[in-house]
Amino acid sequence: MDSSRIRCVKNIIHFSPTHVGYVLAIAAAALAGLIHSISKPLLSSTGPFTVEINPVTLAAIIYIINGLFFTPIKKNTNIDSKISRKNFLILAIVGVAEVTALIMYFFGLKDATATHAAILNNGEMIFTVLIAMTIFREKLQKKELAPFSMIIIGIAVLPIAYDFYHNGMVFADLVFGDMLILFAGVFFAIDINLSRYLSNKIDARRIVQLASFAAGGFAFCLILIFQIPFEINLSQIPSIVIIGLFGTGVSTFFFLISLKLLGAIRTILLYSTTIVFGIIFASIFLHEIISLSNILSIILVSIGIYLLRNRLGKIKMIDKPIEK
Repeated sequence: MDSSRIRCVKNIIHFSPTHVGYVLAIAAAALAGLIHSISKPLLSSTGPFTVEINPVTLAAIIYIINGLFFTPIKKNTNIDSKISRKNFLILAIVGVAEVTALIMYFFGLKDATATHAAILNNGEMIFTVLIAMTIFREKLQKKELAPFSMIIIGIAVLPIAYDFYHNGMVFADLVFGDMLILFAGVFFAIDINLSRYLSNKIDARRIVQLASFAAGGFAFCLILIFQIPFEINLSQIPSIVIIGLFGTGVSTFFFLISLKLLGAIRTILLYSTTIVFGIIFASIFLHEIISLSNILSIILVSIGIYLLRNRLGKIKMIDKPIEK
Protein backbone atom coordinates (compact mmCIF):
# COMPACT_ATOMS: atom_id res chain seq x y z
CA MET A 1 0.00 0.00 0.00
CA ASP A 2 1.50 3.32 -1.05
CA SER A 3 1.95 6.32 1.25
CA SER A 4 -1.05 8.24 -0.13
CA ARG A 5 -3.40 5.34 0.66
CA ILE A 6 -1.92 5.00 4.13
CA ARG A 7 -2.54 8.69 4.81
CA CYS A 8 -6.12 8.31 3.53
CA VAL A 9 -6.80 5.38 5.87
CA LYS A 10 -5.29 7.27 8.82
CA ASN A 11 -7.51 10.28 8.12
CA ILE A 12 -10.59 8.04 8.08
CA ILE A 13 -9.93 6.16 11.33
CA HIS A 14 -8.32 9.01 13.23
CA PHE A 15 -10.35 10.96 15.75
CA SER A 16 -8.69 13.98 17.27
CA PRO A 17 -8.44 14.14 21.10
CA THR A 18 -10.59 17.28 21.01
CA HIS A 19 -13.45 15.49 19.25
CA VAL A 20 -13.21 12.57 21.68
CA GLY A 21 -13.27 15.04 24.58
CA TYR A 22 -16.44 16.67 23.24
CA VAL A 23 -18.19 13.33 22.91
CA LEU A 24 -17.14 12.13 26.36
CA ALA A 25 -18.11 15.38 28.10
CA ILE A 26 -21.60 15.28 26.58
CA ALA A 27 -21.88 11.55 27.32
CA ALA A 28 -20.90 12.25 30.95
CA ALA A 29 -23.60 14.93 31.15
CA ALA A 30 -26.23 12.60 29.65
CA LEU A 31 -25.37 9.74 32.03
CA ALA A 32 -25.44 12.10 35.04
CA GLY A 33 -28.80 13.44 33.86
CA LEU A 34 -30.27 9.93 34.08
CA ILE A 35 -29.86 9.79 37.87
CA HIS A 36 -32.86 11.99 38.68
CA SER A 37 -35.40 10.08 36.60
CA ILE A 38 -34.15 6.59 37.47
CA SER A 39 -33.71 7.26 41.20
CA LYS A 40 -37.17 8.72 41.87
CA PRO A 41 -39.19 5.51 41.22
CA LEU A 42 -36.80 3.57 43.47
CA LEU A 43 -37.53 5.90 46.39
CA SER A 44 -41.31 5.32 46.28
CA SER A 45 -43.41 2.17 46.08
CA THR A 46 -45.40 2.52 42.86
CA GLY A 47 -46.63 -1.05 42.49
CA PRO A 48 -47.36 -4.30 44.34
CA PHE A 49 -43.97 -5.81 43.48
CA THR A 50 -41.78 -2.79 44.20
CA VAL A 51 -40.05 -1.83 47.43
CA GLU A 52 -39.48 1.72 48.62
CA ILE A 53 -35.71 1.82 49.04
CA ASN A 54 -34.44 3.94 51.90
CA PRO A 55 -32.26 6.84 50.65
CA VAL A 56 -29.41 5.79 52.96
CA THR A 57 -29.47 2.23 51.60
CA LEU A 58 -29.52 3.43 48.00
CA ALA A 59 -26.63 5.86 48.62
CA ALA A 60 -24.56 3.12 50.29
CA ILE A 61 -24.94 0.75 47.34
CA ILE A 62 -24.22 3.45 44.76
CA TYR A 63 -20.95 4.51 46.39
CA ILE A 64 -19.72 0.94 46.82
CA ILE A 65 -20.37 0.35 43.10
CA ASN A 66 -18.56 3.60 42.26
CA GLY A 67 -15.59 2.66 44.47
CA LEU A 68 -15.31 -0.76 42.81
CA PHE A 69 -15.45 0.87 39.37
CA PHE A 70 -12.39 2.99 40.17
CA THR A 71 -10.50 0.12 41.81
CA PRO A 72 -7.73 -1.01 39.42
CA ILE A 73 -8.08 -4.61 38.28
CA LYS A 74 -4.31 -4.92 38.46
CA LYS A 75 -1.66 -2.87 40.16
CA ASN A 76 -0.98 0.38 38.31
CA THR A 77 2.23 2.14 39.16
CA ASN A 78 0.87 5.42 37.80
CA ILE A 79 -1.62 5.69 40.67
CA ASP A 80 -0.28 7.14 43.90
CA SER A 81 0.22 4.45 46.54
CA LYS A 82 1.59 6.49 49.45
CA ILE A 83 -0.99 8.72 51.12
CA SER A 84 -0.31 10.53 54.36
CA ARG A 85 -2.56 10.17 57.42
CA LYS A 86 -3.68 13.77 57.03
CA ASN A 87 -4.79 13.16 53.46
CA PHE A 88 -6.53 9.93 54.46
CA LEU A 89 -8.49 11.96 57.00
CA ILE A 90 -9.40 14.53 54.36
CA LEU A 91 -10.46 11.71 52.01
CA ALA A 92 -12.72 10.37 54.76
CA ILE A 93 -14.26 13.83 55.20
CA VAL A 94 -14.77 14.02 51.42
CA GLY A 95 -16.56 10.67 51.49
CA VAL A 96 -18.80 11.66 54.42
CA ALA A 97 -19.64 14.98 52.73
CA GLU A 98 -20.46 13.22 49.45
CA VAL A 99 -22.75 10.60 50.94
CA THR A 100 -24.44 13.16 53.20
CA ALA A 101 -25.18 15.26 50.13
CA LEU A 102 -26.53 12.28 48.19
CA ILE A 103 -28.73 11.15 51.09
CA MET A 104 -30.15 14.68 51.42
CA TYR A 105 -30.69 14.73 47.67
CA PHE A 106 -32.57 11.40 47.71
CA PHE A 107 -34.79 12.48 50.63
CA GLY A 108 -35.56 15.66 48.71
CA LEU A 109 -36.20 13.77 45.48
CA LYS A 110 -38.91 11.72 47.17
CA ASP A 111 -41.07 14.87 47.40
CA ALA A 112 -39.70 17.03 44.56
CA THR A 113 -40.08 16.49 40.84
CA ALA A 114 -37.20 15.00 38.86
CA THR A 115 -37.34 18.06 36.61
CA HIS A 116 -36.65 20.47 39.47
CA ALA A 117 -34.11 18.04 40.93
CA ALA A 118 -32.12 18.26 37.69
CA ILE A 119 -31.96 22.04 38.12
CA LEU A 120 -31.56 22.33 41.90
CA ASN A 121 -28.87 19.64 42.00
CA ASN A 122 -26.52 22.15 40.38
CA GLY A 123 -26.64 24.25 43.54
CA GLU A 124 -23.16 22.90 44.23
CA MET A 125 -21.90 25.49 41.72
CA ILE A 126 -23.24 28.32 43.88
CA PHE A 127 -21.88 26.96 47.14
CA THR A 128 -18.55 25.93 45.59
CA VAL A 129 -17.91 29.52 44.54
CA LEU A 130 -19.01 30.83 47.95
CA ILE A 131 -16.77 28.38 49.82
CA ALA A 132 -13.84 29.19 47.53
CA MET A 133 -14.39 32.87 48.27
CA THR A 134 -14.46 32.16 52.01
CA ILE A 135 -11.64 29.63 52.38
CA PHE A 136 -9.35 30.41 49.45
CA ARG A 137 -9.98 34.18 49.66
CA GLU A 138 -11.06 34.28 46.02
CA LYS A 139 -13.12 37.35 45.13
CA LEU A 140 -15.65 37.75 42.36
CA GLN A 141 -14.83 40.56 39.97
CA LYS A 142 -17.52 43.13 39.17
CA LYS A 143 -18.11 41.61 35.74
CA GLU A 144 -18.68 38.21 37.40
CA LEU A 145 -21.43 39.37 39.76
CA ALA A 146 -24.14 39.48 37.07
CA PRO A 147 -23.56 35.95 35.69
CA PHE A 148 -23.24 34.55 39.23
CA SER A 149 -26.60 36.17 40.07
CA MET A 150 -28.09 34.59 36.92
CA ILE A 151 -26.91 31.16 38.06
CA ILE A 152 -28.46 31.70 41.52
CA ILE A 153 -31.78 32.82 40.04
CA GLY A 154 -31.85 29.96 37.51
CA ILE A 155 -30.82 27.18 39.88
CA ALA A 156 -32.48 28.22 43.15
CA VAL A 157 -34.93 31.12 42.93
CA LEU A 158 -37.06 30.15 39.93
CA PRO A 159 -37.71 26.44 40.79
CA ILE A 160 -38.52 27.11 44.46
CA ALA A 161 -40.61 30.20 43.68
CA TYR A 162 -42.51 28.18 41.05
CA ASP A 163 -43.42 25.48 43.59
CA PHE A 164 -44.32 28.10 46.21
CA TYR A 165 -46.67 29.76 43.75
CA HIS A 166 -48.35 26.52 42.66
CA ASN A 167 -48.85 25.45 46.28
CA GLY A 168 -50.62 28.66 47.26
CA MET A 169 -47.50 30.12 48.94
CA VAL A 170 -47.59 27.21 51.44
CA PHE A 171 -44.39 25.48 52.57
CA ALA A 172 -45.51 22.07 51.30
CA ASP A 173 -43.58 18.80 51.03
CA LEU A 174 -42.74 19.70 47.43
CA VAL A 175 -41.02 22.91 48.50
CA PHE A 176 -39.27 21.14 51.39
CA GLY A 177 -37.94 18.57 48.92
CA ASP A 178 -36.62 21.40 46.74
CA MET A 179 -34.83 22.92 49.73
CA LEU A 180 -33.21 19.61 50.67
CA ILE A 181 -31.89 19.12 47.14
CA LEU A 182 -30.59 22.69 46.99
CA PHE A 183 -28.78 22.55 50.34
CA ALA A 184 -27.31 19.15 49.51
CA GLY A 185 -25.15 21.31 47.28
CA VAL A 186 -23.40 22.64 50.40
CA PHE A 187 -21.91 19.21 51.08
CA PHE A 188 -21.16 18.61 47.40
CA ALA A 189 -19.33 21.95 47.42
CA ILE A 190 -17.28 20.89 50.46
CA ASP A 191 -16.39 17.72 48.57
CA ILE A 192 -15.31 19.69 45.47
CA ASN A 193 -13.12 22.14 47.38
CA LEU A 194 -11.43 19.42 49.46
CA SER A 195 -10.89 17.32 46.33
CA ARG A 196 -9.38 20.39 44.72
CA TYR A 197 -6.85 20.50 47.57
CA LEU A 198 -6.13 16.76 47.35
CA SER A 199 -5.76 16.79 43.55
CA ASN A 200 -2.31 18.37 43.93
CA LYS A 201 -1.15 15.37 45.96
CA ILE A 202 -3.20 12.35 44.87
CA ASP A 203 -4.30 10.99 41.49
CA ALA A 204 -7.93 11.84 40.74
CA ARG A 205 -8.94 8.19 40.25
CA ARG A 206 -7.51 7.38 43.67
CA ILE A 207 -9.48 10.25 45.23
CA VAL A 208 -12.74 9.02 43.70
CA GLN A 209 -12.04 5.41 44.66
CA LEU A 210 -11.15 5.97 48.32
CA ALA A 211 -13.74 8.71 48.89
CA SER A 212 -16.43 6.42 47.43
CA PHE A 213 -15.49 3.56 49.77
CA ALA A 214 -15.45 6.00 52.71
CA ALA A 215 -18.89 7.26 51.66
CA GLY A 216 -20.29 3.75 51.29
CA GLY A 217 -18.78 2.66 54.62
CA PHE A 218 -20.26 5.66 56.44
CA ALA A 219 -23.68 4.96 54.91
CA PHE A 220 -23.54 1.31 56.01
CA CYS A 221 -22.64 2.47 59.54
CA LEU A 222 -25.78 4.63 59.52
CA ILE A 223 -27.79 1.59 58.38
CA LEU A 224 -26.49 -0.46 61.33
CA ILE A 225 -26.79 2.31 63.94
CA PHE A 226 -30.33 3.38 63.01
CA GLN A 227 -31.42 -0.13 61.93
CA ILE A 228 -32.45 1.10 58.50
CA PRO A 229 -34.13 -1.67 56.47
CA PHE A 230 -32.02 -3.07 53.64
CA GLU A 231 -34.87 -4.00 51.35
CA ILE A 232 -34.43 -4.26 47.59
CA ASN A 233 -36.56 -6.00 44.97
CA LEU A 234 -34.77 -7.97 42.25
CA SER A 235 -36.56 -5.90 39.61
CA GLN A 236 -34.90 -2.76 41.02
CA ILE A 237 -31.33 -4.03 40.69
CA PRO A 238 -30.87 -2.99 37.01
CA SER A 239 -31.89 0.58 37.87
CA ILE A 240 -29.47 0.66 40.82
CA VAL A 241 -26.65 -0.65 38.62
CA ILE A 242 -27.39 2.02 36.00
CA ILE A 243 -27.23 4.75 38.67
CA GLY A 244 -24.13 3.43 40.42
CA LEU A 245 -22.13 2.16 37.45
CA PHE A 246 -23.12 4.54 34.65
CA GLY A 247 -24.70 7.57 36.36
CA THR A 248 -21.75 8.01 38.74
CA GLY A 249 -18.84 5.70 37.83
CA VAL A 250 -18.71 5.93 34.03
CA SER A 251 -19.96 9.52 34.08
CA THR A 252 -17.16 10.57 36.44
CA PHE A 253 -14.61 8.63 34.39
CA PHE A 254 -15.69 10.35 31.16
CA PHE A 255 -15.63 13.73 32.92
CA LEU A 256 -12.05 13.19 34.11
CA ILE A 257 -10.88 12.19 30.63
CA SER A 258 -12.59 15.25 29.15
CA LEU A 259 -10.75 17.48 31.60
CA LYS A 260 -7.50 16.04 30.28
CA LEU A 261 -8.45 16.34 26.61
CA LEU A 262 -10.33 19.66 26.60
CA GLY A 263 -9.26 21.49 29.74
CA ALA A 264 -11.53 22.66 32.53
CA ILE A 265 -13.38 25.51 30.80
CA ARG A 266 -14.68 23.66 27.75
CA THR A 267 -15.46 20.57 29.85
CA ILE A 268 -17.51 22.61 32.34
CA LEU A 269 -19.45 24.27 29.52
CA LEU A 270 -20.30 20.94 27.89
CA TYR A 271 -21.01 19.15 31.17
CA SER A 272 -23.48 21.88 32.17
CA THR A 273 -25.85 20.34 29.60
CA THR A 274 -26.66 17.78 32.31
CA ILE A 275 -29.49 20.15 33.30
CA VAL A 276 -30.99 19.85 29.82
CA PHE A 277 -30.57 16.06 29.76
CA GLY A 278 -32.09 15.77 33.25
CA ILE A 279 -35.20 17.71 32.27
CA ILE A 280 -35.60 15.81 28.98
CA PHE A 281 -35.25 12.42 30.69
CA ALA A 282 -37.79 13.46 33.36
CA SER A 283 -40.23 14.29 30.58
CA ILE A 284 -39.59 11.04 28.68
CA PHE A 285 -39.44 8.51 31.54
CA LEU A 286 -41.67 10.13 34.19
CA HIS A 287 -43.91 12.17 31.89
CA GLU A 288 -43.24 15.37 33.82
CA ILE A 289 -44.25 18.64 32.19
CA ILE A 290 -41.51 21.04 31.10
CA SER A 291 -42.69 24.48 32.24
CA LEU A 292 -41.72 27.96 31.11
CA SER A 293 -39.93 28.32 34.46
CA ASN A 294 -37.74 25.32 33.60
CA ILE A 295 -36.84 26.80 30.22
CA LEU A 296 -35.98 30.15 31.82
CA SER A 297 -33.80 28.33 34.37
CA ILE A 298 -31.90 26.56 31.60
CA ILE A 299 -31.36 29.84 29.72
CA LEU A 300 -30.19 31.79 32.80
CA VAL A 301 -27.90 29.02 34.05
CA SER A 302 -26.41 28.40 30.61
CA ILE A 303 -25.65 32.07 30.03
CA GLY A 304 -24.32 32.46 33.59
CA ILE A 305 -22.03 29.43 33.27
CA TYR A 306 -20.73 30.63 29.90
CA LEU A 307 -19.92 34.10 31.26
CA LEU A 308 -18.47 32.65 34.47
CA ARG A 309 -16.64 29.82 32.70
CA ASN A 310 -13.14 30.98 33.68
CA ARG A 311 -14.02 31.10 37.38
CA LEU A 312 -15.81 27.73 37.36
CA GLY A 313 -13.05 26.18 35.29
CA LYS A 314 -10.45 27.28 37.81
CA ILE A 315 -12.41 25.79 40.71
CA LYS A 316 -13.23 22.51 38.96
CA MET A 317 -9.82 21.92 37.42
CA ILE A 318 -7.86 18.90 38.63
CA ASP A 319 -4.14 19.18 38.02
CA LYS A 320 -3.60 15.58 36.98
CA PRO A 321 -7.01 14.09 36.22
CA ILE A 322 -5.95 10.88 34.54
CA GLU A 323 -2.88 9.40 32.98
CA LYS A 324 -2.77 8.95 29.22
